Amino acid sequence: MFKKNEPTDIQLVFQASAWLGISEFQIFSDAWLAWYNEKPSEKTIEPYFINFLEQGVIPFWVRNYVRFTLNRKDLLQKEKRRLIIGIFTYYVPLLIFFTVIMWAYYN
Repeated sequence: MFKKNEPTDIQLVFQASAWLGISEFQIFSDAWLAWYNEKPSEKTIEPYFINFLEQGVIPFWVRNYVRFTLNRKDLLQKEKRRLIIGIFTYYVPLLIFFTVIMWAYYN
């Protein structure tokens, strides 16, 4: 009955950037390389990227690259693993720290 809200193309660009750990500009450069099979210069990518920042327009080759990248199962597994490791490396030491502080306070 209700449709799940699909992320916008802009949100997908930001998500791919976060998953890959690279800038949005690098996403545009990598997308150009994947689509046209040539390494772009900054001058080549800059007008498209500025248009993306100012008006939210995403070229077809970036949209294709981002969707392909986010549908890769190996990246999804890496992201899940990274989140789980992040939880343990952040919250477990924090929990230990507060437990020690509370124990020292009450003893």
